[in-house]
Amino acid sequence: MAVGTLLMALPLVTGMAPDVVVTGIFIGGLGMSLAIAGTGSQGRGTLPVSTQSVFDRGLALGLLAVGVLYGILGDPMALLLFGASGLAVLLVTVTTRYSVRTI
Repeated sequence: MAVGTLLMALPLVTGMAPDVVVTGIFIGGLGMSLAIAGTGSQGRGTLPVSTQSVFDRGLALGLLAVGVLYGILGDPMALLLFGASGLAVLLVTVTTRYSVRTI
């Protein structure tokens, strides 16, 4: 959730190019919605644990790919933003134990 919030706000605050701002808002919103959908184990709008882990890894790899793409296009700040975000999400994903906790 924190990475999604940063992706939505940081490009706008730092004055990055409009395409980076739109990409950050889109991917940040997607990341936040995945984080919220993973908070419950029952009910409408929740994700199964196995699906959540796959989506988290996909988000991390997607962020890394977008960072590489911006690097190829010659935007080093966008490369740094999306690359660091992808590494952060990947680190959280590989260190998280995905399991359902019963109360």
